[in-house]
Amino acid sequence: MAIAVTTPATGPGSYAGSFIINATSADASGCEELKAAPGTGKSIYIRHLTINSAAAITITIGEGETTPGSADTALLGPIAFAANQSMQWDFYPPVKLTTNTSLVVDASAGGDICVFAQGSVE
Repeated sequence: MAIAVTTPATGPGSYAGSFIINATSADASGCEELKAAPGTGKSIYIRHLTINSAAAITITIGEGETTPGSADTALLGPIAFAANQSMQWDFYPPVKLTTNTSLVVDASAGGDICVFAQGSVE
């Protein structure tokens, strides 16, 4: 279990606190952190989410990982994916995570996945 998270530059016109995450993993079955908890008094807001899966597995986007290996709260899912399937969502208003809680992904088994997320920390 390991996830590679990159955060491309958000470019001109973006505002303070905005983020873009591109995360890939061959096995997110042990729950992987996409974005760390932002600190006291701040929350992660998700505005866009795209999930790609090369395997027929279920994927959950959640918040927090108090017990290692599973999300504390499921925000989206578990979603059943067929092999080589993509799904995307735009949230208006954005999904607000609990204050000072991380954004995580959990899968039912090993398999190549990619999670792209865009949002802000406020």
